[in-house]
Amino acid sequence: MMIAANKPPTFGLETPIDDCGYGYGCGPAPHQKRKLNNPIDEVQELQDTNKRRKIQNEKMKLVCGSCYCPKDNPEKPLGEDAHFISHFAQTIGVADGVGGWARKGIDAGEYARGIMNHAKETATHMAAIGAAPVDARKVLNEAYENNADVQGSSTACILSFDKERGSLHSVNVGDSGFLLFREAMCVYISPTQQRRFNCPYQLGNHVRGDRPNAAEEFEVEDMMPGDIIVLGSDGLLDNMFVSEIEEVLVAFNKVSVGRDCDCHELASTIAAVALFNSEDEDNVTPFQMAAEKAGVEHVGGKIDDITVVVAIVVASRT
Repeated sequence: MMIAANKPPTFGLETPIDDCGYGYGCGPAPHQKRKLNNPIDEVQELQDTNKRRKIQNEKMKLVCGSCYCPKDNPEKPLGEDAHFISHFAQTIGVADGVGGWARKGIDAGEYARGIMNHAKETATHMAAIGAAPVDARKVLNEAYENNADVQGSSTACILSFDKERGSLHSVNVGDSGFLLFREAMCVYISPTQQRRFNCPYQLGNHVRGDRPNAAEEFEVEDMMPGDIIVLGSDGLLDNMFVSEIEEVLVAFNKVSVGRDCDCHELASTIAAVALFNSEDEDNVTPFQMAAEKAGVEHVGGKIDDITVVVAIVVASRT
């Protein structure tokens, strides 16, 4: 498996624990890509040469499902996360509104929902006019431009699947992201963009907001039927270790033998574990470990909106 990627940004860790307020400067990232071997892939050599040769000319597609668990907030019943799935465009995305805007009386969830709604419209239009595969970066650019009148800011991660080549194209701004699993083992984790602890890059229209050119861009090649993509907001990634997601996939595979895999059910199961962890003050979580590394006192999970989108690669005749 090969990953084409632009150069990742430099991360810094400091002490604030407030989702970085409401914007933190522009941070353009280079657009050139390079080929690199995935460190996880090198450790866990999962490619079966014969199997890959057998399916080399086989078309594939994504089958997707999702689950959203907004945190309990009567003033924001829709939460601050948003996501979309377009089976027609073979494109999915997730956004997480930055909560710091609440201090200014602004619901950043509206910004996140706007970005995702425009992204789905753009991706669907691209697919309808024959733009296959959908260009994830162009989707992000147009979604940002079409959301120019909305206040707030959010992270955003958009993935599109090339059915002909069997490759996954992604763009990401901030600390949402995705993981790729093969045979219930993680073979790739997208890096996050943070300026310091709990301060992600964030799209926004204000002076200090990031623009789409800050997005990192990746292409995962050599996808295979059976591969599982788990896309999530930081409510998932801060509350579940990779090993915990792997355990869910193993258990799910055991109970789903002999029936079609329900992506919504799998997404719901993963989200349920993340939700439990977020409310468990005695449970060690990725967020707690990151806080300790940054010199911030925090015990247990991080109560947050949780979005999980599951996409499974399956063989397709079309």
